[in-house]
Amino acid sequence: METETVVEENEDNGGALPVIDKTMETETAVEENEDFGISLPILHRTKGPLKSCYVTADLCLRLIHEAMRKKQWEKASGLLSSYFQTLESRHTTRQQMAPEIIWRLGSEILLNHPKCTRGDINVFHEAMKNIGLRNYLGVSLEQVYHSLCNGDYDEAYRVLSLAESWRCGRLAVRQKPNQRLVQGYRAALNYRSWVNRRASSSRADGQSQLSGAQAVGSHYRQATVTFQEIIKLPGLWDPFVLSYVDLLESSGEREEAEKVLKAYASNPKNPPNPNAHVFHYEFKKRNTASDEELKKVLAPLYSMTPSHTLMVNYSYLLSTSSSAEDVKMALKVLFDLLDFSGWKNNLKAWSFLAKEIKKALHNDHKDWVLEYWEPRSSWWSPYHFTKLHAKRDWKENVDLALKKALVAGMLLGLSCPYLLSVCKSGKDEERRPLRNIIKTVQKNNCAKKF
Repeated sequence: METETVVEENEDNGGALPVIDKTMETETAVEENEDFGISLPILHRTKGPLKSCYVTADLCLRLIHEAMRKKQWEKASGLLSSYFQTLESRHTTRQQMAPEIIWRLGSEILLNHPKCTRGDINVFHEAMKNIGLRNYLGVSLEQVYHSLCNGDYDEAYRVLSLAESWRCGRLAVRQKPNQRLVQGYRAALNYRSWVNRRASSSRADGQSQLSGAQAVGSHYRQATVTFQEIIKLPGLWDPFVLSYVDLLESSGEREEAEKVLKAYASNPKNPPNPNAHVFHYEFKKRNTASDEELKKVLAPLYSMTPSHTLMVNYSYLLSTSSSAEDVKMALKVLFDLLDFSGWKNNLKAWSFLAKEIKKALHNDHKDWVLEYWEPRSSWWSPYHFTKLHAKRDWKENVDLALKKALVAGMLLGLSCPYLLSVCKSGKDEERRPLRNIIKTVQKNNCAKKF
């Protein structure tokens, strides 16, 4: 049984600390809070009575949450100052969790506080690194992020250098993932310095050009060594991979760049990542690869993300192949693409589908079309081909309405509601292309007996 808790908030000090008259007999958990993208650690319930100071701290934390939800940033700042007393708690779990709670809440409050300056944020981060060694690298990375957002690259590099050399026994071992990120961002800054130095050295003369070239080489070596180590580790390293590939390509090492992209896309230890295949495709495209090579790169992307924008390119590459299997696959890719709502009004996709269906029917491959159409026939009609769709498409994009009318006609026949509605829409001159569409549908459609 819990005894009643009476709380009186002191308005004179900005609601800095509540007054607790009675204590509770059970622990109050510090809930995970996801407001503003914040996720706080959970303080699990324990048996036995709570001390008055703990009840006060928990209530103070709830008042901070409330002030943040109401965007009362100055009040939240005052309350957080009072919550700092938790750092002196004799309760081990509370004392360990307090630095992270203060760091996460404090960062959000400072970012929104009307009187906060960049200097205040830096001072806060430095303080958090000193009182919360468990979060040292996490705080450092956040500090770097804010510096980069404000264009202060020298400060970001300084923080990264200190973070990279930081060691604190077992605490450092536990922060290995963050150590990798620190190394990665430092390599990214070296890459940025390499880009800037290379641009400036190309405009310099004589001795300046020589010293500039030496600086370029130094940044290149530092960045490439770190990038090599980072991308060997399992993870998503998209920005670092792109920077590394640019370093290699710009230095004429295209084969090495492609090896990096292949390894990144094919590493089974990495999480599934469509971007890895996109990067490889864009590299091949830049270097005028053959259609066969491009198809091989896009095939795993199709398996992973059939709604990707590059699937239109993939379908086109397949349709131009001399292989009947590839041409059939082009049709499947387009049907799969238009299953997704984001493609419902895409003129290019419908144009390609109309072309591929017409080609398949003309070449006596009606079985291909039926193979992909029959599983969809029960839901594509209400999904794509209603009278309402026809009126809206005609109003917004006549070309789209005409292409969809052709597809609908070839799949459902001349009695298709979409085609009939389009035939009745607009002026006579706008409907002239429909004559050819009707002729095509009469010759080639899946509604006729096979």
